[in-house]
Amino acid sequence: MTEPLRLFSEPFAASGNMHGEGFRRLLGRPDLSLVQTVIREALQNCVDAALGDQPTEVLLRLRALAPAERSALRELAFATLPRSRNSRRDLGRALEKPDLRIFEICDFNAVGLAGPTRADVPGNGEEPHNFVNFLRNVGASRDTHQGGGTYGYGKTSLYALSSCATILTDSLTTNEGRPVRRVMGCHLGEAFDAVDSSGARRRFTGRHWWGGLVMDGNLEPATGDEASSLADAIGLPVRRAGRSGTTVAILDPLFESEALDDITDELIETVLWNFWPRMTRSTPTHRRLSIRLEVDGDEVPIPAPEDFPPLDLFSRALDLHRRGEQRQPILSRRPAKLLGHLVISKGMAAQRIGPAMRTDSVMHPPSSRIALMRPVELVVKYLPGDPFADPRYEWAGVFICSDEDEVEAAFADAEPPAHDDWIPSNLPPGHPRTFVNVALRRLKESAAQVAQSGRMPVSGSESSPSLAPTAALMGRLLAGTSGRGPGRSSPTRRTPPASKKGVGISRPIFVGLEAGEDGHRVARFEAELRNDGSYPGLRVVVEPHLVADGGRADPDDLPEEYQVALEELSLRSAGLATAKQVLQVGPHAGTIAIAVRVPAAAAAGIKARLEWDDGE
Repeated sequence: MTEPLRLFSEPFAASGNMHGEGFRRLLGRPDLSLVQTVIREALQNCVDAALGDQPTEVLLRLRALAPAERSALRELAFATLPRSRNSRRDLGRALEKPDLRIFEICDFNAVGLAGPTRADVPGNGEEPHNFVNFLRNVGASRDTHQGGGTYGYGKTSLYALSSCATILTDSLTTNEGRPVRRVMGCHLGEAFDAVDSSGARRRFTGRHWWGGLVMDGNLEPATGDEASSLADAIGLPVRRAGRSGTTVAILDPLFESEALDDITDELIETVLWNFWPRMTRSTPTHRRLSIRLEVDGDEVPIPAPEDFPPLDLFSRALDLHRRGEQRQPILSRRPAKLLGHLVISKGMAAQRIGPAMRTDSVMHPPSSRIALMRPVELVVKYLPGDPFADPRYEWAGVFICSDEDEVEAAFADAEPPAHDDWIPSNLPPGHPRTFVNVALRRLKESAAQVAQSGRMPVSGSESSPSLAPTAALMGRLLAGTSGRGPGRSSPTRRTPPASKKGVGISRPIFVGLEAGEDGHRVARFEAELRNDGSYPGLRVVVEPHLVADGGRADPDDLPEEYQVALEELSLRSAGLATAKQVLQVGPHAGTIAIAVRVPAAAAAGIKARLEWDDGE
């Protein structure tokens, strides 16, 4: 039978301790939302805990506990509540909720909460002090070379997201080279006075842990079979041999919206906006994050950054940076130092999809920002620049500071606890402050200069431009919000008269991009067909084309690799489909679906019209 975890409330030491409330305030007031801060902090920890040459797998899971799981959480994990009145009230309220939810952040193929469990025990020099740095210490400096985290303060956001400031951790890891399973709960509350086990009245910090045995006045985590049985009873993700890593379960999470669709959209956008550099197809395997999202038992797909504007442009800039192409050096003159490299990617403003279509999305077009990173390739912040005067175009930049230790350390030390900015004033006077100041000044100048041309450049002469280079600079999605290409419409054989209001077809609009079976990119459009049956021989004619420099590209000017080809033209409601550009629709009406094969890094447009034969 699984034994309930024991509660240990931290007393103040004679030399002093930090209050639990003070610990919670260490995060300060970052510009990011609480959910963004939590995701950034947690996934940065996952990056720093990567193990081996395989991608680090991350599962984000929001779920309501089943009755048996809720009972296990209440009777086994948190059977004993703190004596502090406020902590007891807050934790008790959460545990009694019939619809109690937990938000789990889980990594696999990761180091886990390894090392000693006591903060006063030195390590063996081979294992990181992950356990004590995460669950015991405050403000530990990074122990991963050029890692994502620096202070460890951001972990307080995990508690801030919980209505009762409580988390439960489950880790399959190692200690002194031997595998071990560890489960421990932690709560941050207010300092309070109470009688200790010896009968003396003492002052307590407000930090509380739930675990296994108390040894030398220190609570150890539950381990072995006890830890595994408890994790299974609560329904935490299964961890077998070879699946090392950590699950952090946040009790009763506080999202801004109670609607699951809104929460899901926020999580997807937050993951993509902050961690796309580790999710691109060009990311080396050992640095890649494979992230899954599950909400109430349903897995929600997270798009690839290359297929999620404007991250397609950012991804292209990062890919160029990794290949050493089109890189602009950012230099300091006194002292002479390479501070990093900047790459700018320009393209046409692709229609936003999914969460990026929300009114409060950070990805609204047009894009005109530079993503700032250290060599670990985690986004610190986005530096805004000037957009193109022509809203059909947008740009995205990537700056990665130099991996030279002196330079990288300057940028790392300039970050606040939330790792969401570079603040030169955080550094003492000297070269490090100069490095950060100069880099930011140079980058702001570059961000202001990108859009000075006012439009995308066109290669070749004015009379006969070569459109292929222009197409290669485009985004991977549609050139604008409409699928109808700009320019004059070509004459049709016969078009239903305008007075026939019951017959017509809307402009095709872009609805998504997907990979075809042969690996080609397929853009999908839809148009609404109105048809009152006046023309029995009515047919829909579509003309797919590449879009370049705001207009239609003549296919005769394009090499074969930039040709746009129709895959399917259909009216599904009537069971009609063809691979040709003409679809006989007769008396039918409804949604016309159009699938077009498009080349990589190019945009397609669709013109649609109606025709019928004479005599009808």
